[in-house]
Amino acid sequence: MTLSYNNCKIEITEEKIECEYLYLFNKEINWEIALAEKIIYKIKSKEIVLIPQEIKEFQFEIEDIPHRSSNLSQVAVIYYLKKGEFEATELFRFCVIEETKLSSQTKSYEFANEILKMISNKYNIPFSFKYYVETKRKRDALSHLIVLIIFAFLFGLLANNL
Repeated sequence: MTLSYNNCKIEITEEKIECEYLYLFNKEINWEIALAEKIIYKIKSKEIVLIPQEIKEFQFEIEDIPHRSSNLSQVAVIYYLKKGEFEATELFRFCVIEETKLSSQTKSYEFANEILKMISNKYNIPFSFKYYVETKRKRDALSHLIVLIIFAFLFGLLANNL
């Protein structure tokens, strides 16, 4: 099966999934997922190996990012949640440039749904769409932002009293 729209092309077979897309500033990104006894995600020199029996669920979300001033890109971010763990880990992402729409009406959503449906059927692992997936990285970024706001507030008070 081939999924293609604008800047993104995804080839899905029983053995693997290949994706290529243009990201911001026309940066070309290619990755592939081998679907055998293990799920093996490869991008450049990075490799993530998952044992299907250890995966509790796949989750995905759609992020909006600005692109070329007028268009937006919807980025599908796919996570996995291992059994016994409570925080999802990012597995892969891809981007489709298109006009702003509701998340569930985007090509990113459609493509992510097709990819995960195929993986889910092959390995009997459930998947779901989330409006927001909590991760350690996002939580850490929010913590840093809160600390920065507190310091700015305290600095403002101190500067005002001088």
